[in-house]
Amino acid sequence: MTQTLSYSIGKPGIPWTLPEKEQWLAQQVIKRSYHNEVIVHIDSLRSDFNVEQYGVLEYVNGPYPLYVVSTKEFSKQKPTILVTGGVHGYETSGVQGALRFALQHAAKYQANFNLVIAPCISPWGYETINRWNPVAVDPNRSFIPQSPSLEAAQIMAYVSDLGMPIYAHIDLHETTDTDNSEFRPALCARDGIFQEN
Repeated sequence: MTQTLSYSIGKPGIPWTLPEKEQWLAQQVIKRSYHNEVIVHIDSLRSDFNVEQYGVLEYVNGPYPLYVVSTKEFSKQKPTILVTGGVHGYETSGVQGALRFALQHAAKYQANFNLVIAPCISPWGYETINRWNPVAVDPNRSFIPQSPSLEAAQIMAYVSDLGMPIYAHIDLHETTDTDNSEFRPALCARDGIFQEN
């Protein structure tokens, strides 16, 4: 059965325009700290890895610097592995899993692989526990040329500038309880669509 999932913003069946997106943004609040939960751990890796800022997001409550942790000695003879977390900022285990891999396991793989770990692609989404960025764009649906997501555009530019093929990309996600209680109703409202829960 297809239904309209109710949401507090907009009218059913009518896609959001700028006023609805601004209303949605005004309701978002910071619930945790990107600096305290992510950046401090990235900083602690500087003795064993390269830590590089590859971009910045100039959002409200920002700026949000974007970091990668990578193998100190890159070699064209080794395959390059990309690990990403937090493309959807509300998926906590993706961010924390990428960090835990970097903190506890990555060092033993450096001899055989070039590692590139981007633990938190969407720091504003991480802080507000949100799937979208502040302009109501889903970064995970935006890995395309001329991306509408600054998060997706900046990590794609960084990876392209490496000039090395990516042998494997491990993108860490999770399904949260809020997919049905918040995200799907918001998606229906934003896009003016009907969707099953």
